[in-house]
Amino acid sequence: MRVLYITSYVPSRIRVRPYNLVKRLSKRHEVTLVSLVQSEYDRQALGEMAKTCARVSPVRMSKLQSLASCGKRLLTRMPLQAAYTYLPNLVRTVDSLIASQPFDVVHVEHVRGAHYAAHIDSLPKVYDSVDCITLLLRQFLKAKRNPFSWFLALEEWAKMRVYEAMISERFEKVVITSDPDQKALEKLLWDRVRRRLRIRQMPERPPETPEEMEQWRLTRQFIEISQDRRLGALMPQAGRVSVLPNGVDHEYFAPTDVPEDPETIVFSGKMSYYANAAAVKHFHQNVLPLVRARRPRVRFVVVGADPPAAVRKLDDDPFVTVTGYVDDIRPYLARASLAVCPITVGVGIQNKVLEAMAMGKPVVATSRACGAIAAVDGRDLILADEPGEFAARIVELLDAPAGRRKIGANALRYVRDNHDWEAITGRLIDVYQEAAAVFRARRAATD
Repeated sequence: MRVLYITSYVPSRIRVRPYNLVKRLSKRHEVTLVSLVQSEYDRQALGEMAKTCARVSPVRMSKLQSLASCGKRLLTRMPLQAAYTYLPNLVRTVDSLIASQPFDVVHVEHVRGAHYAAHIDSLPKVYDSVDCITLLLRQFLKAKRNPFSWFLALEEWAKMRVYEAMISERFEKVVITSDPDQKALEKLLWDRVRRRLRIRQMPERPPETPEEMEQWRLTRQFIEISQDRRLGALMPQAGRVSVLPNGVDHEYFAPTDVPEDPETIVFSGKMSYYANAAAVKHFHQNVLPLVRARRPRVRFVVVGADPPAAVRKLDDDPFVTVTGYVDDIRPYLARASLAVCPITVGVGIQNKVLEAMAMGKPVVATSRACGAIAAVDGRDLILADEPGEFAARIVELLDAPAGRRKIGANALRYVRDNHDWEAITGRLIDVYQEAAAVFRARRAATD
C-alpha cells in the first residue's frame, strides 16, 4: 500500500503516535511523509524519518509565518490551533505529490494538519483526530481562572466546535484515541447534520384523549422514520469515527536493572502543555505536602521539555527537580519508586501513564488521566482524585515495596496485552481499507 502521511510536525520519540505508526507502516508499505518543520528539534528529527520512509518532503514554516497566519484568520471561523499551522506552500506540496505519483490513501494527523488534505477528492482520506479538541477546550473553560485566558479559550471553543465537525466530514474515515473522545466527536458531527436539516424534536406533551394519543403516536413515528432516512442518505455517520488507541514501544520502554530510589516520585510529559503544567503545580501545592507529612524525605522529579516559569520555579524547593528537556526519560522512570499523573484536565490517552507502566512502575493517577485506559484500579494502577486520597495512596505504596512490585508487574502485563503498536498498526491498515471502500461507493453513486 502507498500511503501519503501528512503531519504538522516531524514525528519523533516525543511525538509518540505518528512516530510509531510511521515506523511500523514503513516496514510493509511505501510511506511518503510530508511534515511541517518549525523548530530545530523538527530539523533534527528529519534524519530518522528519512531513513524510515520511502520519501520525506519537509516544508519549513517560521514562527513569524505562524503568527501572521493567526493574525490573518483572527476574525474568521478558523480556530487559532488550525491557523497556527496553515501554510499554502504545504498544500501545494501535497497536491504536487498526488499529481506526480500514485497513492492508495492519504493519512493526515490532528486538527492542525487536517486542512492540508481536506480538499482532496481523488483519493480516500483518513483523518487522525487524535483527541476531540472541542471536548478538551470545554474542560479548559472549567479549569481556567484568569479572565483573559478564559475569554480566549471561550472564543477558541466556539470556533472549534463548528470547525472540528466540518473538517471531519470531509474524510472517509476518522480515527481517535479513546471512547469518550469518539462519542464527543460523533455528537459534534450529528449536531452539524441536524442543524443543517433543521431537525426538531417533537414535543413530549402527553396526549389527553385516546384519539390524540393515536394521532400523536403516528405523527411521531412518521417524523422519526423520515428523519432517519434523510440522515442516513445525507451522512452515513455510523462507523465514520473509529477508536485507534495509543500503544507503547515495548522494546524501548521496558523494565531495567537500575536500582530504584525508594523516596523518588516522577512525573513526565511535555511541560509546555497547559494540562501537564497545571497538574504539576496542583500536585506540588495540594498533594506533596500531605505526602511529606508522612514521608519527609520524598523527592519529586518533573521530566519534560519547555516547562513554564511557574513550573521552573518549583526547582527552588530542594526536594523538587525540574529537568526540562532530556534526550531519554527512561533513566528517570527507572530510578523512581512510582509515577504520578495528577491530571485534572485532559482527553485521549495519557502516554506518560502507559510508558511508566511499560517499565513496570506502579502509577497513581486521577480518573481523568485514565478514562481511556481499561486498566483495573487496585490491580494494574491506583486511581485517586482528591488530594488527601491521592497522597494516602502514594504513602501506602512507598511503605510497601512488595505491593509496589506487584502493581508494577500487573501494569507491565496490561500494557503488553492491550497497547502494542504492531497490533494497532494492523487496525490502522483495516481503517485504510474501509476508507477505500467508502471512497469507491461514493464514486459509484455519483457516476
